[in-house]
Amino acid sequence: MKTLFRNLTFFILLFSFPGLSQTTITIGSGSSTNTNTGYPAPYGNWYYGAKHQMLILASELGAQGMTAGDISSLAFNVATIEGTPLVNFTIKIKNTSSPTIPPTFETGLTTIYGPQTYTESSGWNTHTFSSPFYWDGTSNLLIETCFNSTTFTGNAEMYMSSTSFESTSVLFQDASGVCSSGNTFDSFFDRPNIQLQWQAPNAPPVCDFSVSSTNTCSGDIQFFDQSTNSPTTWSWDFGDGGTSTLENPIHTYLSNGTYTVTLTATNTFGSDSETKTNYIIVNVSGATPITASCIPNTTDGSLGFGITNVTFNTLNINTGNAIEGYTDLTCSQTTVFAGQSYNISITHASPTTHNCAAWIDYNNDGIFNPTSELIVSSSSSLGTSGFVTIPSNATLNTPLRMRVIADYDLNPDPTPCDDPGYGQAEDYTIIVEQDVSPPVVDFTSDVVLTCDGVVNFSDLSTNIPFAWAWNFGDGNTSVQQNPTHTYTTDGIYDVQLIASNSFGNNSLTMPTYIEVATANNVLAATCEPQTLAYCCEYGIYSVQLNTINNSSVNAIEGYQDFSCQKQTDLTPGNSYLLSVRTGPDNPQDTKVWIDYNNDGVFDNTTELVMEALNAYDPELNITIPTSGITNNTWLRMRISSDEVGSTITGCSNCTRGQSEDYAVRVVVLGVKEITDPFQIYPNPANKKFFIKSSNQHIKNITLYNIIGEKIIVQSNISTKNLSVDISELPNGTYLLRIESEYGNQITRKIIIQ
Repeated sequence: MKTLFRNLTFFILLFSFPGLSQTTITIGSGSSTNTNTGYPAPYGNWYYGAKHQMLILASELGAQGMTAGDISSLAFNVATIEGTPLVNFTIKIKNTSSPTIPPTFETGLTTIYGPQTYTESSGWNTHTFSSPFYWDGTSNLLIETCFNSTTFTGNAEMYMSSTSFESTSVLFQDASGVCSSGNTFDSFFDRPNIQLQWQAPNAPPVCDFSVSSTNTCSGDIQFFDQSTNSPTTWSWDFGDGGTSTLENPIHTYLSNGTYTVTLTATNTFGSDSETKTNYIIVNVSGATPITASCIPNTTDGSLGFGITNVTFNTLNINTGNAIEGYTDLTCSQTTVFAGQSYNISITHASPTTHNCAAWIDYNNDGIFNPTSELIVSSSSSLGTSGFVTIPSNATLNTPLRMRVIADYDLNPDPTPCDDPGYGQAEDYTIIVEQDVSPPVVDFTSDVVLTCDGVVNFSDLSTNIPFAWAWNFGDGNTSVQQNPTHTYTTDGIYDVQLIASNSFGNNSLTMPTYIEVATANNVLAATCEPQTLAYCCEYGIYSVQLNTINNSSVNAIEGYQDFSCQKQTDLTPGNSYLLSVRTGPDNPQDTKVWIDYNNDGVFDNTTELVMEALNAYDPELNITIPTSGITNNTWLRMRISSDEVGSTITGCSNCTRGQSEDYAVRVVVLGVKEITDPFQIYPNPANKKFFIKSSNQHIKNITLYNIIGEKIIVQSNISTKNLSVDISELPNGTYLLRIESEYGNQITRKIIIQ
């Protein structure tokens, strides 16, 4: 009986506890509405698609009695329906630190509803989440809606309220890709009224915390409780004997060392602990650089822009944000070696993009040269990274000052001494030592397949070599650091580099590294269109035609010539799908020419094979003419894509986009016969053998064993020089069948031993 009573009492208390029931929270009570063609309108179909991001401040949620807890649904209030189904309607949500709508859409939101087809109704339209979303009680709440239909009608008219801040951003367009776009079209001080179903947690805290910096020169550290489920008491252990019961205490470490920190957070339902081992590094007596000639101070740090982490060699320093303004962290140091390269990574404080730069005072004069001592920079970026090569003339064995500055991207690019508008500056210490190691050899080249035989080699060796010995594999050598070599004979060549310094030498051999195929050479065009001012993701991202399937970055590279590396054979009278993927943010004008008469000029009347204006990702079946073509010869194909309204010709410069060249060959079967046998060497072979042809391309090869099984098959090769790896095959006799580009076949015996 007592047990029954105790269980009944617990049951009653459990279901009468006020935090266990869901509560309806209404944000906004305004009675104004948008028009049927006006925005914001999450149920807006005046365009094919529309994306909204709506910001609710933590202070607004708190004013309605909300604390940290689960949100299970949201609703919008419709005054007048439009009634057209919205295709792929999706709702996403996120906790954010942004105090206002940023100039570009935020990323990293969690999908909690849809995608599904949705038709609005009058009054409150409730969307129940697929799983509850946890609001942490302190962050602002960002809500995103998006759909993309294939027709348009008008917008549902929705009740909304005015806000004192830009609370809604919108993108609407008659094109695909609206939901994946990061670019906003407009922002508003009006926000649709929103209802949330919320439930306070009935669980103990999940403990977590952060700090102003994990590395301190002063000994002062600000600790921040980040525990969820609304703890009411806190117990801190700072690892040096100090403790605190404050929620967000400041603690001063008095001695150098590395300290482990523990927080225990408690609420009505229980407690939880988090221990971060070797979390705080204290160095109050480290060697520091000479005083800098200037100290940049943050003009306004209230928005939270700035630096949260700097990683460089052994440095991995987490800091707060621009609230602290300039921070001298020169007691945090790392040692690097002259001639070596190191990755640097700078994390920015806000999801909004930053302008960022870093310098090292290599000559130790207290002044940062804005250009010669600049080690990395970025504009309008979410993070900054790059490789830093330490110069051989840097001051050695001396603390040198490294300065990092990040600022809001609408402010000017930072300089070493200018005050950041909303961001911050941080200083660190770099010590450069002489590396007594021999070089570690590495190199690259601008191409590995060349049609004209010209290859530019670049030395990438570390540890400051001062002597180089190149062997290009064709009997020629060079002692230059970055030589240009011209191969005169088709073939596949090994390349070797030996680099030396005072402490020794090192070598690297790249087997079968360079292929020379002068038969693939394409007549040079009379012009090379350049990109005048790259912007806004304009340009060419990929091209597909028959066997050509090439991806490139975008118009940042300007004109690109792929005519040697990306080639395909076409047949007169046949049709082929030509597909060009363009930049995702805007439609473009795209044109494609093939120089059918091989005169180096692209004729707009007879050689224009595609014209796609004001279009995304154009595709077209092109039919190859049966006359008026230079057959069996590599012909240049030019693709130009630029902003809408540009007057593109085969030779005109692109305003925002770019041009790329490829090669096609119109093959008439039976025109050529095999006049020279294929050269196969060595035979007998060991680890590999080579196939060489003087007058036509190898299309397919098949290697059979003595009982007729296919051992090696290579198709659609299109080269006159081929290397075949047989290192894994057992000794014995094999049959090799070679098929040429014209359909002719020969069979040869190969001995492996």
